[in-house]
Order: sequence, then structure tokens, then C-alpha cells
Amino acid sequence: MSEIGAAPRRDWASAIKPYLEKESLAAFFLGVSSGFPYALIGATLTSRLAQDGIDKKTVTAFTLVFLAYNLKFLWAWVIDGVRLPVLGRLGQRVSWMLLVGLAVIAAVTNLALVDPAADIAWVATSAILVGIAGATFDIVIDAYRIETLRPDQLGVGSGMTQYGWRIGSAGAGALAQVVAARAGWEVAYMTCAAFALPAMLTALVLGEPARRRVAERAKGIGEA
Repeated sequence: MSEIGAAPRRDWASAIKPYLEKESLAAFFLGVSSGFPYALIGATLTSRLAQDGIDKKTVTAFTLVFLAYNLKFLWAWVIDGVRLPVLGRLGQRVSWMLLVGLAVIAAVTNLALVDPAADIAWVATSAILVGIAGATFDIVIDAYRIETLRPDQLGVGSGMTQYGWRIGSAGAGALAQVVAARAGWEVAYMTCAAFALPAMLTALVLGEPARRRVAERAKGIGEA
């Protein structure tokens, strides 16, 4: 009887184990950071502008906010091929993760400090900057995730990334609304900028992906 009861427990443990591996958890945290900029320039920004009586549809520049996500392939080669000075010692992926993560935090903070009632054009520009930074963050995150996951982890990793993205997007949007109601939109946006940290910390903890290190060593041998 005990053996019958133990079998389901073993099956349950083996079923959940892939989701608890460090690479799968890394994919989740990367997804959290990937999702939050999208929320802050989407429904959250719409709510913020609505409070000032501004309809995003009346400002043509806002149509460009999400364009960066569709055009990120144009500068993806920079992330893959350009080695950063100083930070580059941490590895190609880790160094770009830290740099772009800081750029996202700076862009979100800039958007936080803009007054829609005073300069709506600069609000639109600031939102576009968040979109560009967020799209670039996506490039780095996707590359880091793919090179970190083993081939047998790609399915679980993809699912964990989607869970993380949705939690990051919904969580940032909800947190912004709650904080804004109590402390204003400036504080709300600057608080949500912390959602960039999970990806940055993941890169620091796990380090440069093993497959990236192998590829760079092979490239070095070929060039030699």
C-alpha cells in the first residue's frame, strides 16, 4: 500500500522538478523583466494621461511607442557583436544585460518625471525611449535565455518565460495603479523601474551562459 502511495508522489516530484531547475527559474525572472516596460507604455500610460484629460489617440507620436518592438532586429547585431569596454569582462551577455537594464531604469525614471499637462510631446518622446530600451532589453534577455537553457529545457523554459512576462506585465501595471493612488505617478513609475532588477541579478548570479563561452573560445581559436 505504501508503494502505491509513493508512486504518485514520485511522479509529482519528477513532473515539477524541471520547473525548479536554475535555468528554468532564470527564464522566469528574465520574463518578469521583459514584460514590465510594455505595461508601463501601454494601459498604465493611458490611465495616467486620462487623469489629465489627455487621449493618447490625439497625439500622433504615441503610435510610434511600440514600433521599436517590431524593429529590434535592426540593432540586434550590436548586442551580439559589439564588446563593451570594462563591463565586457563580465561576458558579452552579462555586460549588455547590465547596461541595457540600467538604460531601461533610466528611461522609465525619465518618463516618471515628465508632466503630461506641461509637455505632452516630451511625454510621447519619453515613452518612445522606454519602448526602445525595453525592446533592446528583450534582445539581450532572449539571447541570454536561449544560451542558458539546455536543449531539453527549451520547452519548460519557454513556458516559464511566458509566465514571467505576464506576471511582470500585470504586476507592474497593478503596482503602478496602487502606488499612483497613494503617492503619485512619479513615485509609481520609479517604483516599477525595479522590475528590471530580476534579469540583471539573474545574469550576475548565473554569469555568462556556458554555450556563449564555448562559442567565443571556438571563435578565438578560429581567428588564431
